[in-house]
Amino acid sequence: MIEQNSGEAKLMVDEKPIRFVTDERLDFNHFKPLRKSYIVASSYRSGSQFLCWRLWQTGLLGAPSEILNPANELRILMERLNASSPADYITKLVACRASKNGIFGLKAHFHHFEAFLKEYPTLLDVLSPVTYIHINREDKTAQAVSMAKALQTGWWTSRMEKGPKPPLRYDRDVIASCIKDLEQQDLDWRRWFEAHNITPFEVTYDDLTADAAAVVRSIVELLGVQNDEREEVDVPPAEKQSDETNQEWIERFRRETRAGGHRECDADGSKDNVLVKDAGSQPPSAEQNFFDRHSRLIESLSEGVSSSSRFIEMARRRRRYDAIISQNRALLQNARVLDILSSYGFWTLALLDAGAAHVVGVDASKKLIEAAEKNLTASAVASESYQFVRSEILAALKTFRPEQFDVILCKEFFEHCHFPQFFHQLSRLRPKHVILDTRITHGDGPMARFEIPSGWHGSITSIPNHELIAFLCEPDFRWRLINWQAMGITDWTGIHDYARDARRTYVLDRL
Repeated sequence: MIEQNSGEAKLMVDEKPIRFVTDERLDFNHFKPLRKSYIVASSYRSGSQFLCWRLWQTGLLGAPSEILNPANELRILMERLNASSPADYITKLVACRASKNGIFGLKAHFHHFEAFLKEYPTLLDVLSPVTYIHINREDKTAQAVSMAKALQTGWWTSRMEKGPKPPLRYDRDVIASCIKDLEQQDLDWRRWFEAHNITPFEVTYDDLTADAAAVVRSIVELLGVQNDEREEVDVPPAEKQSDETNQEWIERFRRETRAGGHRECDADGSKDNVLVKDAGSQPPSAEQNFFDRHSRLIESLSEGVSSSSRFIEMARRRRRYDAIISQNRALLQNARVLDILSSYGFWTLALLDAGAAHVVGVDASKKLIEAAEKNLTASAVASESYQFVRSEILAALKTFRPEQFDVILCKEFFEHCHFPQFFHQLSRLRPKHVILDTRITHGDGPMARFEIPSGWHGSITSIPNHELIAFLCEPDFRWRLINWQAMGITDWTGIHDYARDARRTYVLDRL
């Protein structure tokens, strides 16, 4: 970074290295009118990160990155740029991420692209003229293995790798579902191109890895910027993530596929070690019986979700069930329970199955209340054992009587509430126990960190630190933690926030 001071250039040394493409130090410090744009149409693990890094490195093609991903870049950049809408977001991005020749680029997976277009239908008009670069990886098995590894580690780029490498497990079913996902992603892009009479510039993973410089030159010429003035850029590199594990899994998957379904045993004699069949430290029967008995309902909660995303959701649901329900069965026996944000009724059903005598579910959505009632009826649950209330949460809490509930379950709401008001109601209601599952931040003294959630219609979220939760518990509750690290989990797929201590499960016992 160079700062101009009294006509002299002074080098400013940044304390921390640039690790993520959202870093403001990567913004261009000029504004030029938009000349043309390009979109790298990608799928997971197709080499698109590496391609965009090389395109950015030219100093001619803007700063292409995955800016439409609501879980990462979109959320972070929306907050940093203080963008008030999708239109404002794109305008501000073009201003700071187009190179001085007026070129702006981005990369997108189809489902992110499609979702953003629904929010901002004039996106392509604003970026016009747009050139499309479609990157495809022909070896879908290798691509799926790379995706399966990333699902387990949570490391989607080399820049995300931090700390010891998480343990990896081969799982043929996951790799197979990843192949289906990747094929669908490519098909979605091709159908969209056909529907809009677009012929994209094609790049293959093999060509890119064989001669990246030649691929980049062809794109520079495609966009007609080879004679433009270049910018000096310093982009954090995207390094190769594959290792010997990739090749081992590729070869094993192909052998098993050729063998017509035969599964090889691992060194310990087990087959595949499928995550969703591992119940952690608890005896597997209770957890597995619940998921087996209600498999139709539980699977319906992920309808319309891609197969690999469905796997992640199921893995997360099972692990959270183990921590929130299985670890607290003794508290739930014959208990009267309040289920805050009951949603589709999954947790209400789980509470009743674990031994609760009666559950009241509260949600503000009429649609979700109706769906929950339908789901529990379909699951043959006795109607007198549950009740659903449509209401804003804090408003509902004020209507309940003290000691009406033995246990209150709060697993998605705490970050969206006013902490003192919520704990005031807990103090008034006097439950014996509160199961509180919440995101967590870190810092000295009682504090909270505020975030703008993904999208543009939600309220600001407040993430507490442990000291704040302990402070709020006084003088009514004694807190204790469910120790996720002691639950025998070896595969943290879908629950990396718990593995990183970015989310915790508390049990508050009334004093």
